[in-house]
Amino acid sequence: MTEPHARDRSDRAEGAAPPSPSVEPSTPSVPSEHGASAEDVFVERDDGASLFVRDVGVGHDRAILILDGIGCSGWAFRRIIPRLAAQHRVLLMHYRGHGRSPDPPRPWHLSMPDLADDAAAVLQARGVSSAVAVGFSMGFQVALELYRRHRPRVTGLVDLAGPSGRALATFQGTDAFGHVFPLLRVAMRHARDFTRRLWRGVVPTTWIQELGAITRQINAERLRSEDFEIYLDQMAAMNPELFFEMLGEASRHTADDLLPEIRVPTLVMAGAHDRFVPLSTLRGIAFAIPQAQWVVMEDGTHALPAEYSDEVCQRIEALVTSLPPA
Repeated sequence: MTEPHARDRSDRAEGAAPPSPSVEPSTPSVPSEHGASAEDVFVERDDGASLFVRDVGVGHDRAILILDGIGCSGWAFRRIIPRLAAQHRVLLMHYRGHGRSPDPPRPWHLSMPDLADDAAAVLQARGVSSAVAVGFSMGFQVALELYRRHRPRVTGLVDLAGPSGRALATFQGTDAFGHVFPLLRVAMRHARDFTRRLWRGVVPTTWIQELGAITRQINAERLRSEDFEIYLDQMAAMNPELFFEMLGEASRHTADDLLPEIRVPTLVMAGAHDRFVPLSTLRGIAFAIPQAQWVVMEDGTHALPAEYSDEVCQRIEALVTSLPPA
């Protein structure tokens, strides 16, 4: 089911001044499977954090910045990025303590504005003046803060199953987890070593995929098992305390006030069976943003980019190509 909600607007207001990042020497450019050059680099931040960035399709005029979900480091975009990079420049940033980005020094600076400033620093370090920000799950909260704080750097927004804030408020259709969450955070702090061993011992096991509580959250017919294994591996590799701290930041943050002020082309895509961010929540976001496009995938769940990689890629491509070159 596709419900067009609207189209485009392009006037932008001035945002906060961009940060001043530095870049470690990159690996040599190598051709991707689609012929686009790719570079892996680390962008260094003033507070000592180091951010891994995969920059694919260097040389193309239009840029796309992938802002992933919490605990994710590109697994849901494995089939999307190479296709987009055939015609556009695509940057995938690993958040602090995610994927190949090491745990940052304490204090961690994991708020949505902090992560948005990281994203702006990545664009600056890579010489990208502006990009379409694609936010998956919590990544859309980061994208919204990037728009709020660094507006000239955002030429368009794509929401893939992402809330605009208070990430735990509608989890599984209830706010019960939000009440339990503070207790979990306290427990993590008092048993760090044990929690990490338990986390890394339980999360990667393949039997988790067979549990009804998990399989009800994904479309098993559309999501490939190897993609889900990569997701579990990425989650298991994370510092669990950092994961819960970031989840807490996502649960407190909101950008609802910003939605009516958005003046760039915006696409909101939802899975009709998403139990993490319900359809009603995403519909409210789409209709709060002036002239946003609203698309619903009938069999989709929260793993939308992995389940519908072809459709997601086509929709992003259409939005990006509608924009003038940077």
